Amino acid sequence: MAKYINPFVDFGFKYIFGREESKPFLMDFLNSLLANEPGFEPIVDIEYLDKEQSRFGKEVRGVVYDIHCRTSNGKRFIVEMQNQSQPYFFDRLVYYSTKGIVEQGKRGQDWKYEYLPVYCVSFMNFVHANYPERFRIDVGLCDLSTKKLFSDKLRYIFIQTPLFDKKTPEECATNFDKWMYNIINMPTMDIMAFVDEKLFDDFEKMAEYAAMCPVDRMAYDANEKAYRDLMGQLEYAKMEGEARGEARGEARGETRGEARAKAQIVRNLSKQGVDLDFIATAVGLPVDKVKNILSSSAELTDN
Repeated sequence: MAKYINPFVDFGFKYIFGREESKPFLMDFLNSLLANEPGFEPIVDIEYLDKEQSRFGKEVRGVVYDIHCRTSNGKRFIVEMQNQSQPYFFDRLVYYSTKGIVEQGKRGQDWKYEYLPVYCVSFMNFVHANYPERFRIDVGLCDLSTKKLFSDKLRYIFIQTPLFDKKTPEECATNFDKWMYNIINMPTMDIMAFVDEKLFDDFEKMAEYAAMCPVDRMAYDANEKAYRDLMGQLEYAKMEGEARGEARGEARGETRGEARAKAQIVRNLSKQGVDLDFIATAVGLPVDKVKNILSSSAELTDN
């Protein structure tokens, strides 16, 4: 059993970042993440929206949503954080983030479209095919020719954790580096790094598996098992694809049985919410082929 909670497990992610007890850690992390934003002032307070008020109506896997932030200069904005891969990953995120703006609307002609900006922060435990070398992807609304900011009302920050390049604590130069080093390595750590600093010392105590109450531990254990099963499927798909490629060579076709087995892996991974690009890489198929497999499965289900 690992000493610390795995933040890439759904329950673990929400346990670490989505509770009242998490506020000091979440504020420090977000301040580190947004430190270089133009005109940014430190966050001094955050408030979690009650689940009953959530526009999603029910809990969404891997998402800590509607974190209302207030900075030292009085600016307010909303942050939504997620760590789950989903089919049509970017499209889904844009859709839900715009709902975060629309739902702030008010009835009547007196409303002057005064709404809080929405920041979407995504931990990606995979590398998107369109960004194979970018650890952090920053997306905003800007003029395509001049790159001048068009609106500050919608921001996306994607963190591709497999591309984090700090291998030892000594390489971590910034507070953001320290956070990412601990978050990424928590599942395998015996001792958390930077505990000589009070905030990380407190974080270490909160994040220990042994510190969880029995009810939380039971929920986490069940969630972690599902996560491990998913990782096992991904690893199997990757190894199988590599082995078949080496045995046949790219020029030779696969048998009907092999194609059926690969299609089943695609369907299983999709049901677990794995991103299409990640599935395509794992099974060694073009993204279009993966989409065709899933669409044919949907047609069979409908019929």
